[in-house]
Amino acid sequence: MGSVNFLNIEYILLRLNDIFNNIFAFFTGTPVQTIETQGVTSPQVASHVLGTISFASEQIALLGMAAALILLALSVWIRIKLEVMEHEGFHIREAKYHTHDAHGEHAEAHHEESGKNVRWEEIMKLAHGTNESEWRRAIMEADIMLGEALEHQGYRGNTVGERLKDANPLQMTTLDIAWQAHKVRNEIAHGGEGYHLSEWDTKGTIDFYRRTLEELSFI
Repeated sequence: MGSVNFLNIEYILLRLNDIFNNIFAFFTGTPVQTIETQGVTSPQVASHVLGTISFASEQIALLGMAAALILLALSVWIRIKLEVMEHEGFHIREAKYHTHDAHGEHAEAHHEESGKNVRWEEIMKLAHGTNESEWRRAIMEADIMLGEALEHQGYRGNTVGERLKDANPLQMTTLDIAWQAHKVRNEIAHGGEGYHLSEWDTKGTIDFYRRTLEELSFI
């Protein structure tokens, strides 16, 4: 007659109970012997459970605070980094703009200076001409430049004579020779072709204009 196989339910339940007690003991910190002798509902076990829950809560709270501090520090670092990058980009753009403006101003000033020098070179060519007509033109053009130079320096007046009157001899050492050159111009304007102008007078008058314009930084 064959053997009879059957399940030992009591043994299985005991093993499951042991496993549960061990797991419960692990997570609550309660000795296994206490759980086995007093049960999971005893005051001592409940005290261990509450203590474990309290400890776990404290640890979770500490971890949460640590995570919050790390996130705060990270956000501050990112913001500072972005501001630094933004400032660096701004300074780079500003430097480029300043460089561009400086080149533009330099080019404009150079162009203006070149224009003045070209005008003065034309005046010098006329002053070294071979006839009185060219000499008269040289003096008239030089007087126009003198008027512009005085206006550029801030001297007030609608004419060259008014601007020369507004000038201070203590600040403009060539004021006297500027007046002499301007008087020659007026004699040419009033006398026209009938005014006799020598080559010597032309060169002397043009030299007065040159010295005055150089002091006014116009040529």
